[in-house]
Amino acid sequence: MSEELKNVTATVKWFKPEKGFGFVRLADGSGEAFLHASVLAAAALPNPVEGTTMVCDMAQGAKGPQVVAIHSTTPPEAPPPPRARPPRPPRGAAQPQQQPFPQQSPQPMMGGGEAPAPRAPKPPRERRERPAEPVGPAVMAYGTVRWYNLDSQSGLIEPWEDGADVFFDRATLRLSGLEIVADGEDVRYLAVGPDEAPTAQRVELI
Repeated sequence: MSEELKNVTATVKWFKPEKGFGFVRLADGSGEAFLHASVLAAAALPNPVEGTTMVCDMAQGAKGPQVVAIHSTTPPEAPPPPRARPPRPPRGAAQPQQQPFPQQSPQPMMGGGEAPAPRAPKPPRERRERPAEPVGPAVMAYGTVRWYNLDSQSGLIEPWEDGADVFFDRATLRLSGLEIVADGEDVRYLAVGPDEAPTAQRVELI
């Protein structure tokens, strides 16, 4: 984004009043932009909630694309009420009885011969373990380095959004072209793994 864009439609991804900033998603799907509380104050607007639609101007800033002016906002629509589930039958209620299958009488063999010998049981099949698959897609997000230990060569990133801290190590930094990061530095990272224990694949300073 080399020049200022006018009257861009975007939706608030999240905004944290205690931090004084958040991010919006562009309606055309081209990416996200930084939103600072000072822009809201200049437009005399309250802190937006997730899903708020706004018409704004954007320009390239120190942290990438950012909102520089807001012309109008539209609150999100209320979500539809959840569908009511049918009530469960009370415990101990009589269940309909199923009719048993009629038993068939054994058929006599033709020619009076003897019954064939039973077949030998098949050998059990060998179970093959499936290769482990990565849990969940990679997610690009923003956060702040909580700490980095030189002895263990590992650290944690505190995400700006709600969620568990993200683990990273020296190998991750080298893949990202970094040698070291300092506590309190803001970063952009690519995380994979379960929500309760994510791991960074890439880390970039912002």
